[in-house]
Amino acid sequence: MKKLRSLSSGLNLVALATLGSLSQTAMAQLGPGGSAAKGDESTFTLGAGLGVGPRFMGSKENQVGPILLADYQHHSGFFASTMRGLGWGSDIGNFKYSLALHARGDRDEKDGKSGIGGNKGSKELRGMGKIKSSAVGLLNVGYQVHDRVGLSATLELPLTNRDNGRALHLGSSIKLFETDKDSFSLDASASYGDTKYLRTYFGVTAAQSAASGYKLYAPKSGFYQADVSLAWHRQIDKRWGIIGSIGATHLLGDAGKSPLALRKTAPQAGVIVTYNY
Repeated sequence: MKKLRSLSSGLNLVALATLGSLSQTAMAQLGPGGSAAKGDESTFTLGAGLGVGPRFMGSKENQVGPILLADYQHHSGFFASTMRGLGWGSDIGNFKYSLALHARGDRDEKDGKSGIGGNKGSKELRGMGKIKSSAVGLLNVGYQVHDRVGLSATLELPLTNRDNGRALHLGSSIKLFETDKDSFSLDASASYGDTKYLRTYFGVTAAQSAASGYKLYAPKSGFYQADVSLAWHRQIDKRWGIIGSIGATHLLGDAGKSPLALRKTAPQAGVIVTYNY
């Protein structure tokens, strides 16, 4: 079984919180910057599963939705992935890095029809208006401190709708147990947002307050979310594998004090069946 490595990424098909719990483990299957390719080998991985998590950061409601994965990794370091975006990555010894283009999903003020990626709206946000999606640049660095311990940092920079703000995600993964076919790890992450980010996703303007009934709120930059999860990876054979994760997400600082933080701590879980070509 390939050595597990920790790299944080925004797997954003159902909800960031839900799939973030799977991303470190799933990315661990994928070598430089998250790639499974070694030497002159290129790989293509498909996966499908289900995830559950809050409808939006702070929601009282949970949502179940599909997880779809398609990941191509060229031996040169180029990758195209629903999980990692479009980019390039490499490594130098225990140090690894990648640059990618990806997307940050929108947030709606009303329930919508649930399709691929799940329902992105909630009646809890009525009167808050819609937050538009953004194209984002991802700069990821990781370091394998020990065979069982990996650290990572991902800087998320909006390239469109820049007023949505910037975020930094710090992650760690500790391998608890490993056999020829199974591996268990404890993954943890903390996310930091600038003032624009916090006010976009947790703030309430005067106009929004009048329309929604939520009190006026202007949060400042800071750590806004922490996640912890127990992850399991089983390599059934050369082609087939299963990745599962169960954990929780918790709002921190000004985010946790927001009127939109209707629930500060929420469960998150997911499972993906993968096939490697």
